[in-house]
Amino acid sequence: MIPRMAKKSVSAVAQAKAAAAQKKGGASPGGINKGVVLAILAALVPFSLPTVVLIFFTMLPTLVSWATEKGPNKYAFLCVGGLNFAGVFPYLFGLWFGVDTLDEAFRMLTDPIMLMTAYGCAGIGWAIYGGMPPMVASYLASSSKRRVNNLKSAQKKLIEDWGDEVAKKGS
Repeated sequence: MIPRMAKKSVSAVAQAKAAAAQKKGGASPGGINKGVVLAILAALVPFSLPTVVLIFFTMLPTLVSWATEKGPNKYAFLCVGGLNFAGVFPYLFGLWFGVDTLDEAFRMLTDPIMLMTAYGCAGIGWAIYGGMPPMVASYLASSSKRRVNNLKSAQKKLIEDWGDEVAKKGS
């Protein structure tokens, strides 16, 4: 029993050190370092400048959600990023298999329908991120209330079947 307690305290110490390092701005052990991501993106610029320009300007909501969200679980980044990319992807596909030039990328960026699609999908992602927690909380509250009512009715049935002695507390 003592070795288990020692393992738990080591784990707690390791977790505390990781949390302290993350507060100081160090990279978390399982997370992605933002500097590495930016370096990779910078290295890709010369190879596909039209794609990078299109992605950069259309995926700004995703970039903002990624840069501002704190904590190990980046749920806003996932909601906003996934839907933002879904809105941008058809235009990326058209760029890749059509005229893949910087002029075409800028023409796409000045198309209001394209921008409304990209930013509208990101807005839907923000709505899902903001709206799901209250919906889940209300579902769990109603589910718990229903469970309590079912248990109370089962308790009443037991009292009817077995008498008041079943409901007495103590021995």
